[in-house]
Amino acid sequence: MQKTHISQPNTEIYQRATSTLTRGIDFLLTQQQEDGNFEGQLSSSTFPSCAFAWIQLAQGETPEKSLVDWFINNQNEQGAWGLDAANQSNPESTLFTKLILEQVSKNNPTQRLDQTISRIPHYPLYLALVKLTYAAFNQYDWQKLTVSKSALPLMKIMKKLARMPMLRTILKPPRNKLPPVDMFNTALFEELFIAEQHTLVPVFILIELNTSNRDDMIDALVTWLKSRVLSDGSWFRVNYITALSVLALIELNKNEYDDPDISDFINKGIEWLCATQNPDGGCREALNLNIWDTALSIIALTEVDAEYKDSSKVVHKAAQWLVEHQNENGGWAFSGLQDSTLPSDADDTALATLSIIRSNLESADAKRSVENGIEWLRQNQGKDGSWSTYQPGQGDVGCVSITAHAIEALFAYGNNEEYITRGVQWLRSNIKNEGYWDDLWLSKRTYGTACALIALVKAGYRDVPEITKGIQWLEQTQNADGGWGEDMFGHTTDSTVEQTAWCTYALLIVNSENQAAINGITFLLEHQRDNGSWQESCVGIYWEVIGGYTDPIYASVFPILALNQYIRNADLQC
Repeated sequence: MQKTHISQPNTEIYQRATSTLTRGIDFLLTQQQEDGNFEGQLSSSTFPSCAFAWIQLAQGETPEKSLVDWFINNQNEQGAWGLDAANQSNPESTLFTKLILEQVSKNNPTQRLDQTISRIPHYPLYLALVKLTYAAFNQYDWQKLTVSKSALPLMKIMKKLARMPMLRTILKPPRNKLPPVDMFNTALFEELFIAEQHTLVPVFILIELNTSNRDDMIDALVTWLKSRVLSDGSWFRVNYITALSVLALIELNKNEYDDPDISDFINKGIEWLCATQNPDGGCREALNLNIWDTALSIIALTEVDAEYKDSSKVVHKAAQWLVEHQNENGGWAFSGLQDSTLPSDADDTALATLSIIRSNLESADAKRSVENGIEWLRQNQGKDGSWSTYQPGQGDVGCVSITAHAIEALFAYGNNEEYITRGVQWLRSNIKNEGYWDDLWLSKRTYGTACALIALVKAGYRDVPEITKGIQWLEQTQNADGGWGEDMFGHTTDSTVEQTAWCTYALLIVNSENQAAINGITFLLEHQRDNGSWQESCVGIYWEVIGGYTDPIYASVFPILALNQYIRNADLQC
C-alpha cells in the first residue's frame, strides 16, 4: 500500500501528539456522569425504530412525527435504508421501513411521505423477522414463517455438527425461516444464544396466536416472557427485544388472554422504550453500554502519565460505580443494574475487573469485587481455553476480543498461569491463514487482530510467530490515508478513528518504530476536533441481522491509548 508521507520531523509529531492527547483527555473527562460512570449515547438504527413504530400502529395510533421524520431523513441516495448509522443500503431494513411508512401513509398521507415511499427500490422478502412484520399487517402467510416441527430431529443433528469449527460457517440456520414454535422448551432452545432466546419467545407467541393457538403452549411462552422482564420494565435492556415482547403482549390482550398483569407489563415496556428514544427521533438498539464505557475510560485514563492530567479522583469515582454495579455472581452485565437481573457477560466482567485493578481503589469492597470478578472469569473459561460472551456452551462460541480481555485481567491480577496459558493457546490457534483474527462484537478483523496482539504481548508471548503474521496483516490492510476501516462483515471501508486507533496502539505495543503505526498517529492528529473529541463511526456490532451502533466514548478512549503509547515509546527512546 502507499505510505503516508510525513513531512514534519518526529519532534513535531511528538509535540502535536502531546497536545492532542491532553485535549482528548480533557474531552473524555467531560463525559463522566454525575454518578461516576461514563456513558456514550448509542446511535439510532432501523430495526428498533421500525419496531417502536410497529407498537404504535398495533395500538391504532399513528407513529409520532419525530419518528417518521427520522425515517425520511435517513433514506439514503439509493432510496434505501441501512441497518445502522453507516447507512449502507440493506434490503431487510429497507423492506421493514417501507412497510411501516406505507401503514403511516394510509392514515396520514403527506407529499413528503409519498415522495419517500416512491423512491424505495424493490427487494424480495427474505429475512424471516421481516416476514413476521408483514404477516402482522396481513401481507404474508403466518403458516409459511417457520419450518415444520418434523424438522426438529434434523435441526438437532445439524446443531451437533455445527460445533465442529470446520462446519460452523456452513451449517448456519436459515435466515428466511424461523424455527417451529415446538422448539420451545427443548434442549435445542436451551442451547441458543441468550439474545436469540429473548427474540424468539415473543415471536413464538405471535406465531402461535395466529396459527395453532394452543393454550398450553401460549401459557408456557407467557410464563417464560414474564419471568425475564427486568426491574426497569425492559427485556434484556435491548430495544428490539423489548419491542417484540410488548407487541406479543399487545396481541395477547387483543385475543383476550386472561392475565391481569399483561397491561402493566405493556405500559412499563412502552414507558422504557419512550425513555430510550434518541433526540434525533430514532431508537437505539440497546439502552447503553455504561459498564464497558466506564471500564474503557478508566483503562485509558490510568494508562496516561500523571503529568498530563491528575485524574485519580475521576478514576476512583468511576471504579466505585463499577463496584456498586457488580452482579451477585461476581460478573458484570453490559448495562448497570443494581439488582443482578441482567446476566453477567465475560467481556464486561474482564474489563470491569481490569479497570478496578488499574484504578488502585484500595477499599475492602473494591478488593472483594476484583476477587469475585477474577473468580467469575476462572469459572467461565471454556473447555477449549476461550471465553465466550456469556456462559460457554449456552449457544455461545469463543470470542477473540473477549478472550484477550480476560487474559489481560487475569495477568494483571497475577497467579493465573493455567488459565492464561489455555487462553493464549486458543488465541494462537484461531488466527486465520491470512494473518488476522476475526471478532464477534466490533468491526471486526482489525479489532480481533489488535486485541489478540495486545494480549499476547502483555502476557509475555512477544516472540510467537502469530505476532509477526498479525502485524503483517495490519500493515497490508492500512488505507492510503494512514488509517484503517472495515464494516461489520469485514469489507474495507473509509478509515475510522476507532479502528485506526486500536490498530495503531497494537502495532506500537509490539514495535515503537513501526511505520504503519506512525502513519496511524498522523491520521489521529489530523482528525481531532477543536473540542478534543473525534468523529465517532459505526464500529460496534449488536447483531449482524440488526446492525451496529456508534458510541462516542470509543472515539475518545482508543485514540488516547494510541497517542499515549506513542509518547511513552518516544520518551523511552530519549
